[in-house]
Formats: sequence, structure tokens, C-alpha cells
Amino acid sequence: MLQKNFSPLLEDDTILSDEMLTNFEGDSTFIKFLNSLPQESNYNSFQRPILIEGATNIEIDKFVYALKNPAVHKILNYVYIAGTYKNYPVIVARTEQGMENSAVVTALAIENFNPIAVINQGMAGGDSADAKVNSIVIGNKFLNGSAYVTANTAEGAGVKITSQELRGTFAYDNDAKIFQLHQEYFADSTLLKIAEDVAASNKNFVTLTGTIFSANSWFQGVDHLKFIHAKYGSLCEEMEGSAAAQICKSLNVPFIGIRAISNNSITAQSFYQDAAITSQDFVLLVVEKYIEEVLLVKS
Repeated sequence: MLQKNFSPLLEDDTILSDEMLTNFEGDSTFIKFLNSLPQESNYNSFQRPILIEGATNIEIDKFVYALKNPAVHKILNYVYIAGTYKNYPVIVARTEQGMENSAVVTALAIENFNPIAVINQGMAGGDSADAKVNSIVIGNKFLNGSAYVTANTAEGAGVKITSQELRGTFAYDNDAKIFQLHQEYFADSTLLKIAEDVAASNKNFVTLTGTIFSANSWFQGVDHLKFIHAKYGSLCEEMEGSAAAQICKSLNVPFIGIRAISNNSITAQSFYQDAAITSQDFVLLVVEKYIEEVLLVKS
């Protein structure tokens, strides 16, 4: 059920630092629920499931509670919870934090569950003054912010971090049949339209569509964030999306990333943990519309 009576945007004039290290494992009730679920080794479904990804418990708990007949599938050390939502198979993956974990979890899911689409979602920090806390960023483009080339400078010239260009990452091109360098990855057009339709029809959410920037870093410097936004046009930064998009590109699986803004140093807005709920509320509506208007029509 959609969270009721929440403020779509939060205003604050302070920046929290210590609370950014909040416990992402969630409350004990959810952990007990997760541990109580049956564990299964085999997955069978005549319909290809939707895969929803979130890095931490607080970014997946609402999805797991929404599933009917949930069961845990553990592959290596990664956790997937399979069930149904709106009578359609859905798998919720806890990617853990970081690009490498996100890539592994996505690849393992595609190999073992054959998802029809991948939605990477959760919280993100704002790179733009427009990305207010608790607003939603619908990603139409995804960049790996750690894959860049710096200027060639002489010894003693100092570190010129702003003199950089994206190098990109390698993904398999299914047409050329080789791995090629990609500076950017794009959302699936159908998933993007569904997400934007949900945004247009539901005024409980303040949404932006644009670029999501990913890296194994947590940027807090205002000038650094402004540089990232000015250089790459990113609306927010997180730690998983581009890696998942890269794997989906290689394996030809439709992908989209959606993020709720949890903090914004540029606007001095504090960390807001319930942005994780906002992201899940929005994505559940996207999943429902995708099932009704695309997947059930195809079947």
C-alpha cells in the first residue's frame, strides 16, 4: 500500500554526517521475518520474473513484505527472495553495497532466474539542487563515475581531478558479438515510459528524469558534487546502478534504475532514511503497471 500523507519534499538547513552511517540492516522484525522464510534451492516459473534490486535491507523490506509465498534462494553469499506480486513472479535481490556486488548479483540472477527485466532502486545522494530530499530520480542514463581518464600532467603539477573524461566500461555488444567500451548505459524504453507514466499520474511523488552517476565512493563535498553535475549532467549519485546496467547490456536484459534522494549536500539537506520507503512505494507502482500493461498483454 502506498505510504499515506508523506511530504513529497523535505527541507532542512543542516547536513548530517554521523547519521549517514545509519544501520542499513533494518529493524529486528524484518530480519526475523527474513530468517523465518523457507529456503529453496530450485526455482521454477513458467513466466520470466521481474528482478528488483536493493543494496540493503531497508531498501528491500517493503518489497519482501509485499510478496506472496516468499522463499529465500541463496547463491554463493547473496540473497534472493522469490514470490509473486499481483499474481506475477517477482524476485527481490539484496545486492549489498558497491559496484562489484551489484554486478555479481545481477549476473547470477540472470543466469539462475532468467528475469524479463531488472529494476535497480534504492536511495541516492543529490548531485543537483533540483534533486530535493525524498524526490524520485527516474534514470534514463547511467554512468560509471569511477571509470575516467585524467589529464597527463608532469610531476609537481599537482592533482588535477577536474581535468577528466569518462573512459567507460566494457559490455558485450550482442550485434557486434564482441565486448565494446561504453561510456554510458541507457534505460529500456518500455520501462522508462512506464515509470514516467506512473510519475505523471501520481502526484504523491516529485520526480525528475535524468542521469544517475555510480561509483564506489560517497561524495559529500559541495564543490565536488557541483563538478560532477556540471561535467556529466547527473542528478544523483549512488553505488550500484551503472554496474547492474552494464551486466544487463552484456546479457541483453531490459534495465532501469530508479532512486529516491536521501540526502543533498548542495541544498544542505540531511540524511533521510525513509527515502528508502519512498523508492519502494514508487517502484511497486511501476512494477504493477508493467505487469498489467506489458507482461500480461504479452502472455
